[in-house]
Amino acid sequence: MGNPKISVIIPVYNTEEYVAQAVESIMQQTLEDIEIILINDGSTDRSQEIMEGLAREDHRIQVYNQENQGQSVARNHGVEYASGTYLYFMDSDDLLEPDALEICFNKCESNKLDFVFFDASILQSKGQINMGLNYSRTEATDERQVYTGPEVLNILLSRHVYSASPCLSVIRADFFNNIPLDFYPGIIHEDELFTFKLYLCAERTMAIHRAFFIRRIRQNSTMTQMFRWKNMRGYLTVAEEIRKLRKGASKQIKRTIDFFLTQMLNAAMWKGHMLSKTKRIYLFHICMTQYRRYITTRTLMTLLFKSYIPIKRN
Repeated sequence: MGNPKISVIIPVYNTEEYVAQAVESIMQQTLEDIEIILINDGSTDRSQEIMEGLAREDHRIQVYNQENQGQSVARNHGVEYASGTYLYFMDSDDLLEPDALEICFNKCESNKLDFVFFDASILQSKGQINMGLNYSRTEATDERQVYTGPEVLNILLSRHVYSASPCLSVIRADFFNNIPLDFYPGIIHEDELFTFKLYLCAERTMAIHRAFFIRRIRQNSTMTQMFRWKNMRGYLTVAEEIRKLRKGASKQIKRTIDFFLTQMLNAAMWKGHMLSKTKRIYLFHICMTQYRRYITTRTLMTLLFKSYIPIKRN
């Protein structure tokens, strides 16, 4: 028997309430020739028990354990076990439409793509604040057109519809391994670096105008927690790693890098007004000495002087 068509890699950390639904949405894919790699990142709830129960139901499921080292390390370990022609990174609290992997596989194969990307919809938990997220690239792209990664990246950035979630792409494993590409360990917002490099290196990519991925917005997730210094440290690490890519790059790629850093750093520094006064002054110094070319005066004034009033949650 040959290698599976797609390896689905799912890091799991204390999502006992959602992990069964997430994995079952992969088990029920119309594309059956897949493997499902679950990496238990040191969960302390019933996640491990639930994963092992699912593995007994479906021979395609592999369960591996590691000490808690974070999502990046878990995903990287998952890649080490993967043998599929393509890779897909799934989160353990979200869902995937049943025909997603089959359509993505067929589109990649028929067009010899490095990766294919698609949209997402939002599953709002009861009482959760609407975060105004938008995962639709339908109006910005032509799903009949083959793009280079930098070409479509510039389009998405210019239309303000770029998303860093790796859960919105199915990636050819050979391309992934040849870049090489991995998830930066020890930080949050590592997706910003991973997905940017994915687009920057791709020669052939296409869009699918379907919201295959269903993102669950829930309390106490990385996305919904209050902005803290660890968030900013993640963004600053991403910025520094991306700046390294400018060295030796063509003028066109440098412009793409600058375009991305301008958007990401302005968004991050605007959120910086939620930090302590000491941290805000420290960030202002970093902006002025390292990233002034990317950050607007308005953002700098917001960082220094905007008062933060926490939103009360019911």
